[in-house]
Amino acid sequence: MNTTGGIVRHVVLVHGDCDGIIAGALFVKHFLRDQYPSDILLGFTQPWRASKEIRRLCRENQCDSLTLIDIAIDREIFSMIVDITMKGVPIQIIDHHATTEPWVGKMRDLGLKVVWDKSPSTPRLMASKMKLSINSYEERLIRVADTCEGTDDEDEEIKGIADSIKLAISRDPGDIEFMKELFDSIVLNRDLKSIESLEKKAYIGKLLLNKLIDKAISKGENIGEVVLSYIHPSESRLFAGLFGIASTELSKKLKRDVILVRNEDDKIVVTIRSTKGRALQYCKTLVEALGGGKYGGHREAASATLAKRDVLEVIARIRDLVWEIQRGRERK
Repeated sequence: MNTTGGIVRHVVLVHGDCDGIIAGALFVKHFLRDQYPSDILLGFTQPWRASKEIRRLCRENQCDSLTLIDIAIDREIFSMIVDITMKGVPIQIIDHHATTEPWVGKMRDLGLKVVWDKSPSTPRLMASKMKLSINSYEERLIRVADTCEGTDDEDEEIKGIADSIKLAISRDPGDIEFMKELFDSIVLNRDLKSIESLEKKAYIGKLLLNKLIDKAISKGENIGEVVLSYIHPSESRLFAGLFGIASTELSKKLKRDVILVRNEDDKIVVTIRSTKGRALQYCKTLVEALGGGKYGGHREAASATLAKRDVLEVIARIRDLVWEIQRGRERK
């Protein structure tokens, strides 16, 4: 199928985080190198706006194929996938998120090519399931991606690169130009440390991260084995995309589950890290209890996005649900 007058447009949409960008670049290097960049429409997204990005990038007469990489599938995205498939556009899904699993069979029934399994990161999944012939540069990048997703690595350089990438991206998750520079560097086998803006962004991100962690601790409420903290909108805007890293660092530091709540534009975002593998359970229970919203991630790290409402109501509901889940575990 060719809908662009002779030019094949492969739409590749990746999760705009560390392992998503690495996975997307590896995909292009191994499968679309001759078409990049002229015949590829590349996009970066965050979970809460993935469906909007799919609609924007794969609108009529622009999309000959669609590849979604490191993007958790939910009901809304699956519905869009069905619509696009009905137009004859081939779709490929490459992902390692736990919340994608219930949709894998349905997508394969539609004839989609789906690469999914439990894996430390999406690049690691690709290396094992897609039989990539990787070089030493790419192997180190896969270890960086694993580290970004929470795997410990003994190599201090790999840990340093992973931290820098996470902090640089999280400082401004809307900086598409920086993500594109990072993506291009990987495709071209360049040393990521040669990206001039990486260390500068990471340095600023680290300063802000420490401030966010301090605020989360000072505002924290102990709920049994969980620390719950609400960050006011006037403060949360300053910290942009750092909540995921902050919740991870807090959970490690306190050795407890952590729930961070914040207002963000027209929604409420709940970020959860769980040392006991309850993050998805908390998110799922919260969304169901409040009658709507989206959630995704992994058992140890997940988030929920809720429609704008009284944040005190949300916090009260979280408090009740956390107690209920903990007491239920105690009874068992």
